[in-house]
Amino acid sequence: MKTARLLAVLTALSVAVSVWSKSAAEQWADSLMAHMSMQEKVAQLFCPRLDVRDNHAGREAIRRMVQQEHVGGILLGKGNIVEYANLNNYAQSLAEIPLMITLDGEWGPAMRLTDAVRFPYNIALGAIQNSQLMYDYGLEVARECRELGITVDFAPVLDVNSNPDNPVIGFRSLGEDPHRVSELGVAFARGLEAGGVLSVAKHFPGHGDTSVDSHKALPTVTHSRHTLDNVDLLPFKSYISAGLGGIMVGHLKVPALDKSGTPASLSHKISTDLLQKELKFNGLVFTDALAMKGAVSGHKNNCVAALQAGADVLLGSGAPSSDIDAVMKAVEKGKISKETINERCRKLLVYKYKLGLKSYTPVDIKGLMERVNSPTAYALVEKLANASMTLLNNKQHVLPIDSLSRKEIAVACVGAELNCEFVRMCEKYAPVIPLPTGDHGLTRTGMSRMEDADIVIMGIFGSPAATTNLLKQLKGKKVVTVFFDNPFKMAKYHELGAEPTLLLAYDKSPQFQRAAAMALFGGINVNGRCPVNIKGIAAVGQGIDLNKNRLGYQALPGNGLAPRLNFIVDSICSKAIKAGAMSGCQVVVAKDGNIVLDKSFGRIDFDESSPKVTGTTLFDLASMTKAVATTPAIMLAVDEGLINLNAPIARYVPELENTDKQDITVTELLTHQSGMPPVVNVRKIMTDTASYSPPLNSKVTDATLRTDILSKKSDDEFYLPVAEDIWISDMGVDTLMQKIYDAPLGKKNYVYSCLNFCLLKTAQENVTGVDMDQWIDTRVFAPLGAWHTGFLPLTLFEPEMIAYTENDKIFRHQHLHGYVHDEIAAFSGGVQGNAGLYGTAGDMAKFGQMLLNNGTYGGERIISDATVKEFTGTITAAQRALGFDLLRRNKSLAPSNYTGNAYGHTGYTGTCFWIDPQQQLVIVVLTNRVNPSRDNAAFARLNPRGAIISAVYESLNQ
Repeated sequence: MKTARLLAVLTALSVAVSVWSKSAAEQWADSLMAHMSMQEKVAQLFCPRLDVRDNHAGREAIRRMVQQEHVGGILLGKGNIVEYANLNNYAQSLAEIPLMITLDGEWGPAMRLTDAVRFPYNIALGAIQNSQLMYDYGLEVARECRELGITVDFAPVLDVNSNPDNPVIGFRSLGEDPHRVSELGVAFARGLEAGGVLSVAKHFPGHGDTSVDSHKALPTVTHSRHTLDNVDLLPFKSYISAGLGGIMVGHLKVPALDKSGTPASLSHKISTDLLQKELKFNGLVFTDALAMKGAVSGHKNNCVAALQAGADVLLGSGAPSSDIDAVMKAVEKGKISKETINERCRKLLVYKYKLGLKSYTPVDIKGLMERVNSPTAYALVEKLANASMTLLNNKQHVLPIDSLSRKEIAVACVGAELNCEFVRMCEKYAPVIPLPTGDHGLTRTGMSRMEDADIVIMGIFGSPAATTNLLKQLKGKKVVTVFFDNPFKMAKYHELGAEPTLLLAYDKSPQFQRAAAMALFGGINVNGRCPVNIKGIAAVGQGIDLNKNRLGYQALPGNGLAPRLNFIVDSICSKAIKAGAMSGCQVVVAKDGNIVLDKSFGRIDFDESSPKVTGTTLFDLASMTKAVATTPAIMLAVDEGLINLNAPIARYVPELENTDKQDITVTELLTHQSGMPPVVNVRKIMTDTASYSPPLNSKVTDATLRTDILSKKSDDEFYLPVAEDIWISDMGVDTLMQKIYDAPLGKKNYVYSCLNFCLLKTAQENVTGVDMDQWIDTRVFAPLGAWHTGFLPLTLFEPEMIAYTENDKIFRHQHLHGYVHDEIAAFSGGVQGNAGLYGTAGDMAKFGQMLLNNGTYGGERIISDATVKEFTGTITAAQRALGFDLLRRNKSLAPSNYTGNAYGHTGYTGTCFWIDPQQQLVIVVLTNRVNPSRDNAAFARLNPRGAIISAVYESLNQ
């Protein structure tokens, strides 16, 4: 009796310990299996493919599979985001045991969903040298899958595509180098599983060297065991070593592994002996879709054969209902043991638990489109495209294209329109000449335009015949060739092997077009490597590195800035325009060398018929001229030893000799500590004294301009523009300058003065012998590629490209458009040191980035490193740098509690730019707040410049 009791206690203890030692997943699986019939356990191993839509018939098909057959998972066919989510929700609502919802998404959900963001094909990703980026990609795909209720993704493709004629793998592969396929594929899978989605590597033991599509027939892999081990199996070995969760066995005849010719998916030698025993894979073994023609098993049901071979999950069988019955019969006849079914079912349920399927939360349909297609997803596509760019040849050292101001650059596209994304991005860097093409190469117009080009960029989007003709036409020209397709197709363009400059861009999508243009002009680092051999053109691993030397363009979120910054800026600017604070504006933000926000709002005037503001609309920069034109003009003169910052200004402006201003130093002028007054009264100087009774104030609107130095008509004497139908003579400008020379001098305390920079302009012109507008354009704006920046904009651009400023009703009696708003600059002929410059936010960002680069841009040294550091790093007690203001001094613009060292300048017309070296940040806001009046209460109340700057800094911290 005691013995019986002791045995009972020991037995109970043994059971308790056994339960206690089981994981929560195993306990959950066992609790379910205790109430499942054998047929339900068998059905759990089935994952049918359902090509259905969200309608009555589709839902009925799902109901039959889930409620009647009790399948363990489903694989939906093509659809859209909301449809997929609705069907997944419906299917899970019917399931007693949560379903394993799977996706055949080798490049993310977009492989099956028409409205999901499309990630690049694997062949392009095979060029990437950054495995962390592939991990991030896997993490993002997992996020999108979880949003859709998907817990398994049949990816990555680990097939080493060594056969360029492979009809089924090809661009789906990461390439021909097994080590690169391993590194990149495993990194992606790690990211996927870190995001809570099971990865399923395919197609074991390797589908890369086949010439038959296994959807249509059974391919044969003729590799020796040695080759299989060192090529085809290598990525799978790496995947298994990484402890990753799923492998799909392909329908492949591999004689070196199974001489019987049995497909790998149905072969015990391959699915069990090799994969699970020899390679020690203990994750879930999936078959490839069993309805494929390659899944042949003689007279035996292929689902029965797959289970006997060692599969855990039977994917996409041809007739799930009858296939379940066939497996049940095999179990009843002892051809498949009940223990095998129990073991496989339990294993599957454990994975379901690990994937969070113990309890299913339905997909929230509201906002789903936005969540799946998030800004983060689109930004990642751009990063992947940028990282894939592969420079195969650069024999003439043309790339990145340098000295833009000294080159005529033309662009021709074969198989794409001239307004395509590639050409538009090229135009952000240089004013390219478009060359029209046809079926036979360049058209007659294209031929004539091509004659003056120093470089012709040729984008190939298709048509080998037209490409051949075009290359013949361009013989003798320096040609940069860009191939926008997968490298397997490049072999058809055999002439490309002789091209001295050849960029492989992989894809026609907009992100790849933009990446290619940036690669040509130095907007991104180029370090891709060709993932495959291209006969006669390139070898696997071939690639040339290029270093980034110009601003790139990157979507938010980028470089630490939150995506919601887009919406905040939209709101600020739209509200300001609606309130009449300005008719239009541009906002550009650059972070870490990339423009991450580039937006234009409103129109050039409040008239609804006026043109919309675009990225090439010019704004009157007002006092930004001091920092963007006059200061760099002085910096250049310092670099050349023509100006000494500590020297008296009279050394460079003889008119000041023997005056009270002769000892003012250049530094004192740059920092507004000269004692000069803020301005001179230009209206009083230029108005006929006989036309009014003093005082001359804003109430006097009928006073007339002097006729001795001003004229309503242009001629040899009056040739300098002031405004429409107002011209000034040299004598008139001299009269104005003399008033500046004679201005009363105060104490050398900080007083902001426009006159300081008028004197600096004169100094620069005297020591260089070159007018400031020409000096700065040639030496700064041209090498920057700041094509839409300059003085006297109406001589360079159409009026439709220029924003209006003030409707001056008391002085110039006109709505100013293309004529500088500032009176001193206007009556200096439009070019002055304090104001007069027009430009775009994009150009200002280039200027700011040049300073962040300590004086270099586009591979050219513009200002010396030492001079940039001296001018931007010298901070006075009045919180000014040399020629620059500090953001922290501007309380209405700086974020609260801002203590950084951002420098830049504001402009009276409603402009500003700020450069933050610590954050590697450039912020540019251009508005026309003086349109139609300088007395703009709405602008002061809403403070859009300050709001945008604060939003940018707040975004950095999110």
